[in-house]
Amino acid sequence: MRLFLLLALIASAASAADPGTEPFPISLKTGKSIALCKTGSITCPAASPICDDTSVVEATTTAEGLVFKGLKEGSTLCSAASSNGLGSRRVYRVTVTP
Repeated sequence: MRLFLLLALIASAASAADPGTEPFPISLKTGKSIALCKTGSITCPAASPICDDTSVVEATTTAEGLVFKGLKEGSTLCSAASSNGLGSRRVYRVTVTP
């Protein structure tokens, strides 16, 4: 019986969604920007941005650090490297509204 309970607990823990595996949602208005370090979603300084659709979002580095700027209405996935030295990246779902 104990073995059954242990296996049930392990299966439950394994099936629980890890919030770090889902893209972090960011909503922007066209022409507006957000500094990633201010979202608390990544160890800063963030670097090496990659966006699937660069016509929707522009990634630049400013005095505030890495910034995503909404260029036109739409949604795309972007990622940025963390400065934690482990080679990890954080994925973002960026939605730009008019």
